[in-house]
Amino acid sequence: MTSDKAAGGSTVKLLNLMRLASPALPVGAFAYSQGLESAIDEGVVADAESAGKWIKEVFEQSVSYLDIPVMKRLHQAWCNQDDQGVLYWNQFLLASRETSELLKEEQQMGAAMKRLLKSLNIIQPDIWHKDKPGYCCQFALAGCVWDIPSSELTSAFAYGWVENQVSVATKLVPIGQSDAQRILESMFVTISDAIELDLSDDELGQSMPGLAILSSWHEKQSTRLFRS
Repeated sequence: MTSDKAAGGSTVKLLNLMRLASPALPVGAFAYSQGLESAIDEGVVADAESAGKWIKEVFEQSVSYLDIPVMKRLHQAWCNQDDQGVLYWNQFLLASRETSELLKEEQQMGAAMKRLLKSLNIIQPDIWHKDKPGYCCQFALAGCVWDIPSSELTSAFAYGWVENQVSVATKLVPIGQSDAQRILESMFVTISDAIELDLSDDELGQSMPGLAILSSWHEKQSTRLFRS
């Protein structure tokens, strides 16, 4: 993997990190609700308090124990040029997506991120013979190429995930901008705790049947704003 623009200096690293966390990153994250639209439609989420509770619980039970620790392993594998490690952890994450909707989101955003990195002259090994690279996998590649430490990279990913969920709630519940900022702020310690978790391989994964059911319902929801 190579880049025509070497990421040198702390300022450049910070700017690249901000780019990855930005909602302007052209990967289509804004188009997905990850089951939250169905939760709102079913009345599970109805106000700022229940929106904050939903976001916190999904993050703690899913992102903290799956996306973040897997991204750490993907980042290490990319930086060590460990192609088999990249393939293994990418497949592990794809296999952990509990519904067709969540799997397609990971793959579609991964494809968009791969196209973006290619347009930025980041060329990766030709290892994708069977599996499609997921979003977390390509996000980790960008972090490795731009020399962003794992803890900072996963913090940016986590913040972007939370911000997107808050954006969904702002549009659909709806909640006000001040409530949205309070939810974001309330997640800072939760994100920090998740980044500091040191999990063994056999501790990774999630089991959220309620979220899986709502995500499955969303695929056939008659009126919706977000994509399946």
